[in-house]
Amino acid sequence: MLPKKSTSYLCATLLVSGLVSGILATTATAQTIESLSELEVKVDTTTVENDLPVTEASEETQKLEVETNTTTFEVKNTLPPITNPKKLADVELPPRTLNEFGKISPEVNAEPAQNPPISSQETAQTIATPTESTVKILPRVGVNFTSGPGVGYSSSFTSLEGFLPLSSGKTNNLPFLDGRVLLSTENALISSNLVLGYRTYNPKDNRVYGGYVAYNTRDTGNSNFNQLGVGVESLGDWDVRANAYIPVGDTRQKTQETISNNNLSLSEPAFQGNFLAQTRTQQGQINRRFEAAMAGFDVEAGTKIAQIGKTGDLRGYAGLYYYDAPGSADILGFSTRLEARPTDNLRLGVSLSNDATFGTNLVLSVGANFPGTRPRNIGKENTVLARLGESVARNVNIVVDEQQEVESFTRQETIFVTNPNTGQPWRFQHVNLGIGTGNGTFESPTGDVASALAVAQPEDIVYVQPGTNPSIPAFQIPDRVQVLSTGPVQLINTVEGNLQLPSSGAGVRPQVTGTVTIGNRTTLSGFEIATTTGAGIAGTNISDVTIRENAIASSVSEGILLQNVTGQVAIANNTINNSGLEGFSLRNNQGQVTLSLTENSIANNGAAADDGDGVNVELSNSATGTFTIEKNAIANNSSNSGIADGIEIRIIDNASGTFNVSNNQISRNQFKGINIQFDSTSSGTFNITNNSIQENLDDGITLQLNDKAAGTFNISNNPEISRNGLFGIAILLSNNTSGTFNITSNTIRENQNNGVNIQLNDTAAGIINVSNNQQIARNGLTGVFTTTSETSQLRLTIDSNQISENSFTSLSINSFGSSNTFATVALNTLTGGSLGDLEVITSGVNDIVCLRSRQNTIGNLLLDDSLGGTIQAEDGISTNNIGTSNVTNWSETNVAAGSCGFP
Repeated sequence: MLPKKSTSYLCATLLVSGLVSGILATTATAQTIESLSELEVKVDTTTVENDLPVTEASEETQKLEVETNTTTFEVKNTLPPITNPKKLADVELPPRTLNEFGKISPEVNAEPAQNPPISSQETAQTIATPTESTVKILPRVGVNFTSGPGVGYSSSFTSLEGFLPLSSGKTNNLPFLDGRVLLSTENALISSNLVLGYRTYNPKDNRVYGGYVAYNTRDTGNSNFNQLGVGVESLGDWDVRANAYIPVGDTRQKTQETISNNNLSLSEPAFQGNFLAQTRTQQGQINRRFEAAMAGFDVEAGTKIAQIGKTGDLRGYAGLYYYDAPGSADILGFSTRLEARPTDNLRLGVSLSNDATFGTNLVLSVGANFPGTRPRNIGKENTVLARLGESVARNVNIVVDEQQEVESFTRQETIFVTNPNTGQPWRFQHVNLGIGTGNGTFESPTGDVASALAVAQPEDIVYVQPGTNPSIPAFQIPDRVQVLSTGPVQLINTVEGNLQLPSSGAGVRPQVTGTVTIGNRTTLSGFEIATTTGAGIAGTNISDVTIRENAIASSVSEGILLQNVTGQVAIANNTINNSGLEGFSLRNNQGQVTLSLTENSIANNGAAADDGDGVNVELSNSATGTFTIEKNAIANNSSNSGIADGIEIRIIDNASGTFNVSNNQISRNQFKGINIQFDSTSSGTFNITNNSIQENLDDGITLQLNDKAAGTFNISNNPEISRNGLFGIAILLSNNTSGTFNITSNTIRENQNNGVNIQLNDTAAGIINVSNNQQIARNGLTGVFTTTSETSQLRLTIDSNQISENSFTSLSINSFGSSNTFATVALNTLTGGSLGDLEVITSGVNDIVCLRSRQNTIGNLLLDDSLGGTIQAEDGISTNNIGTSNVTNWSETNVAAGSCGFP
């Protein structure tokens, strides 16, 4: 039986035996083996079973020679010398020859035994046997970059790392601290890791066993989380790890909450006390977002795949992970990764993970540390021992799941409707005429308006039911108070939208027998007003008033009288009849006002007045404003002196204004339909459009400018300016006035005198454009008549009109004194006049009419400058289609193109 020897020595002996057997087998082929490389085996002195001490480092060489024919095979067995020669007697020497070993017989020529070869795996295991069991691990620092997203995080991050051994000197039992500070690249948020671990090396298993506890923090930008961790590991030729993660503290934090209202409904309003209430039903969703730190664990196993250089390696791992948190679905996923360490200072990694929550993520990492992970000059056979100093492989981020909760809700609440001007609930003082005896609540109303007004506060509404409808005496509305009745439909503006007041629209208006005096920012609506003295409604030196849906009848003076009112003034949907003076009158000598006079019926007013108009507006001194007079019916207004206009507007001194008069029915008034007078240095702009102006006893529209007044007037698209008692449209400029007048797209017919009458006196200057009128027809005298006198100047354009069947003349241009008229007449139809269709007559000494006529159809042409002055024809008259012409009394003065001053 062989003595016990070291494993290395036995392997060497067996290897030699095999090689010799192979050599003997070559004798049959007579082949000469010239040389064979030496095989050197070092015996591990630490494994000699006889426990012989070693004291010297010298080497002895033993040689074994076997001669077969001419070939010599030499094996060197290098052994360290025995350090204690005294104990050699106790040591059994190894066999020195193959014969002593008993593997071959002394007969050289015998057939060699077929010994099995020694496998490469056995040789590798023998060589990789560790030579040391302790190692010194040094502290180190490092930096690492990891891409995102990954499991439980979205941003890439950079980490600063440190590894601190907690023991000095060589050891195979290592307590240590492993720390990291993580900085997200997306928003520079900081997280951290601190690991307290312990590893031990087992020489027998050639493995490192370890465990750790850890503390993590993470700032997501919305939440801050904390976590404890534990883990175990076994490292060697193959590795296995298990890590557990336990969030602590507030592990679920709300990051956002939004409320979406899907359906809002409001009940019909109802009065409660002094307020108007509604039941509001709100349906919607509450959307909440949370971040939850997830508890879980992961396990992985892996092994070395390839060698990189002398010291580097490539390892591959595969594993599973599981995470869970309140409000999240369980997560079970798999992961696989490759970790490469080309050098001891550089590491590269790529991992692939997949689960149902975080999806598939491919993560790349690169890191560097100084000094290296392993001790210097460590041999290959001690690579497992050197792994005592590796960083712990675990998920360095706290895994955070983003959660969303949706909660549907239905809420009902009683609200008081809100005044948008104050942000407070509307407040009502209730009146039930002749019945109520209470304090003004809905349940206990007062019986008269005066009692409610006495307690009304600014922004209150006095709400009046007719009750037994006894007459209401004159009253005054305090500032910022509204007085409304249940007669018409009453709409109020609220934060919740426009609302109709309960009981409104009943149709019965309470009766008032005296003047209602209004204050600042007041409203009066829904009353019948008839006075025995004064105006029906009056206000002086106030601003911002509304008068609507009242019936004002038989007032002794004006139906509505406003003096020096400013701000927003709305007069709407009123009936104003049989007032002794004007139906509506506004007189301002200062301030700025914006007046809206709309949808009123104003009729039969002015009987007691010398000048009783349906609507009267007077501006003087510095007064100014913008005025809209729209959709009114103004008819049958008359005075005791016979000069009542439908609308009279007087602007004097330095006053000014912009007026829009549109869509009105103005008819059968005693004097003019619309009478506009500018005096002194006043100015203004008028737009008179889409009106029907008929059967007024004087002019349909009169525009009169005196002194130094100036204005611009646009009269357009009026479907009827007809059957008026004098002129359809009358323009009169006197003194040093100036004006621009555009008369376009109207029907002007059947007026008793001229359809359009234009007169300039003194030094007045006017620009008048009459164009595209559908009809200027069947008027009692002339379709369009112009006359200039003294030194006035008229620039006249008559273009594209149908002027026909007028009793005397279609178009008559007349000049007196030293006046000048520059006229272009083009593309008109001028026919049917009994005396002529185009007549131009001068009768002054120095007056001139410069006429450019082109492409007109003229039934009868008359040119006459025989009484004085000159008619100049620019480029003659040959381009016109003329039926008959009378130019006998014309000087036939022709002038070149452009002489009349038109392009």
